[in-house]
This record gives sequence, structure tokens and C-alpha cells, in this order.
Amino acid sequence: MGMISRVRGRIRSDSFSKIHTIKSEDKLANIVWLLSLVLLLPYWAPRGLLVALGGAWLMAAYTCLVVPVLISANYKYPARWYPAVVKLAQEVAKKLRAPVTRVLGVMKAAYAPVERAEKLFLQMNNLSTMIGQLLMFTACDRLLVSQGRLTCLYSLMFYNVVTYSVSYVREICTKEDWSPYVNVTRHSRVKHLAMSATKIVLEWTKAVTFIVTITFVLLALGLEQGLEHYKPTALYTAITGTYYLLTERTFLELWPIGLSALKLERLEGMELLYFGAWARAITTALAIPLVPALAWYERWRLAALLFYVCVFIHGRHRLGEALAKLQEARGSLAKFRRATPEELATLEDVCAVCLGTMKSARVTPCAHFFHADCLRKCLANSDRCPICVRPYVFC
Repeated sequence: MGMISRVRGRIRSDSFSKIHTIKSEDKLANIVWLLSLVLLLPYWAPRGLLVALGGAWLMAAYTCLVVPVLISANYKYPARWYPAVVKLAQEVAKKLRAPVTRVLGVMKAAYAPVERAEKLFLQMNNLSTMIGQLLMFTACDRLLVSQGRLTCLYSLMFYNVVTYSVSYVREICTKEDWSPYVNVTRHSRVKHLAMSATKIVLEWTKAVTFIVTITFVLLALGLEQGLEHYKPTALYTAITGTYYLLTERTFLELWPIGLSALKLERLEGMELLYFGAWARAITTALAIPLVPALAWYERWRLAALLFYVCVFIHGRHRLGEALAKLQEARGSLAKFRRATPEELATLEDVCAVCLGTMKSARVTPCAHFFHADCLRKCLANSDRCPICVRPYVFC
């Protein structure tokens, strides 16, 4: 009997200890929850208590120190009603899924004509680019320039002059036919009088326009006549210049050429695709912080236009298209492994597609080496090896 009573006492003591542990955990969870409410009160104070006391830096430091601690404490000691709330939220979301789907379908059908108009607007590349530049320059003018209200127009004019000069110099440098005459046919030596005269007049007009434009800009900058409203700041010039260089077609064609001259092996010859995604991501990122800044100064219409054109339309369509092309190119090459430096050193061969030296290459299952971009172009036409014409079989 004594042994039985001792066993019963131990069982009762263990059960009571477990109940006591559970109650203490609940008490600790409730204490953590109440402390979380108290520590989050400064965010709900009128006009921001921490901002009033120490500025935005104090608010940022408080957020970085306190919020992670609160999240980890509530995760480690969750209150009993947390799972019930999560379950209730899941049930409500499940019940609302069908109505929300129907509402989204109606909204998508109603938005379809607007989406077609947006795509038509982007197809007019010069117009859409110019409108985006005007909105971006005007926003920077309103936010970063104190007195110069015409700074955006002057800046756009100067940038366009630089673009025209660069395109003309590029045309001269890449020009192969310096003859002022036009032959009747390709293999004939007979000169076409009317076409030759038109070509001469056109070339001289371009040269005179270039000289006059450069002279006018130099005189305007040197004499500073009519530039009393042109007062750009360094930040204004940096933002607008970067945006213009990454949106104007002339520079969009030149940057990949300069990037390919660096011969970065990581890009694998796909500089055009990578730079297209980078340029559109940077221009969208430059426009995003200007929207709340304009809203803060109550310039609602300009903020709405900037968000819709430079962030929503350009980010959704142009950035999305560039990322999709890059992802598709990388996805098509994902199955082909990269060649190791030892393999390329022992190979000492050229790419069979472009006949260029291979500092980086992809290896096919049939053990043939190609540049990544060359292999990607071949995959767009056929799923067979360009050398042995065998279908690719991956183990």
C-alpha cells in the first residue's frame, strides 16, 4: 500500500507541475503581448512622438531595435488566441475568395481597353519616352530647384543637343560610303544626278545644322543670356542626367556596346538583355521616391501622372518585358552547364557559330562547346546541336 500511495503522489505532482508550467507559459505570453502593445504606442502618438523628440533618425533607430525583438518574442511565446485568429482569417479568406475572384475578373475586363491604349502608347516609342522625360524633369524641377521654374525645359533642350551631337558623330565614325554620288545601280558606274544632288544637300545640311547648334549652345552658356531661370543643383543634374541617358534611344544603343567591350564573362554575351533590364529597373527606381515627395508637397496631379506613366506603365510593361526576355534567355541555357577554365584551356578552339575565341562557354550533352548567346540563338531555331545535329538529351 505504501508503494502504491507513493506512485500516486508522484503522478499527481507531475500533473500539477505540467499544469503549472502551462499556466506560467500563458502568463508569459500575455505579458509579452501587453509589452508589445506598450512598445508600439509611439507609432500611434499624435504627429509622431519619436519624430518630435529626436527626429527621423530616432524613429529609424527605435524601429530597427524594437520591432525585431517584438517579432521574435511573440514568435517564441505566442498567446493561445494567435492560432485561433489565424484560423479565423484563413476561413474568412476562403469564403471571400470566390467573390474577390469575380470582382477581379470584372475589373480586369473593364481595364482591358485601357491596357490596349497603354500598349499603343508604348508602341509610339519617341512620344512615350518624351512624355516620361518631361514628367520626370518637371517633378525634379518642383522638388529639387527652389526658384528656377524653366530648368526642366532648359535641361531637356541641352540634353537633346548632346544627343544630336553624339548621334551625328557616331554616324560619321561608322560611315563607310564617303562618296557624294549615288549610282543608278549597285554595279553600275553611271551617276544618278537627282539622287546625288539630294545626298549632297542632305549631308551639307546635317553638317551646317551640327555646327550652328553647337555654336548656339556655346554662346548661350558663355553669355548666359536668358538663363536667369536655369539654376540646376548637383542632385537635379545627377537624377535627370541618369534618367535621360537610360531612356534615350541613342544612348540605349551605345551602352550595350560599351558594356560588351568590357567582356564580362558573367554576362555571357547577353549584354543587351542584361542592360535592358538594368536600365528600366533604374529608371523606375528613380521615379518611385519622387511620387510620395510630390504628394507630401500636395502636388497631387503631377504625382499621379508620374506614378501612372513613369512607374506603372513603364515599370509594368517595359521593365516586365525586359525581365521576361532575360528570364527566358537564362531559362533556355539553364540545362547546359558552364565550361570550366581547365576545359577551355585544353580545348583551345573557337565557337562554331561565331568563330570567336571562347573565354566562357556552355557545354551541350554531346560535349560541344558554344558561346552562351550563340547557343541561345541556335535554340530559338532548333533543339538540335549545330555541329552533330543530334537532339539534346539530358540525363
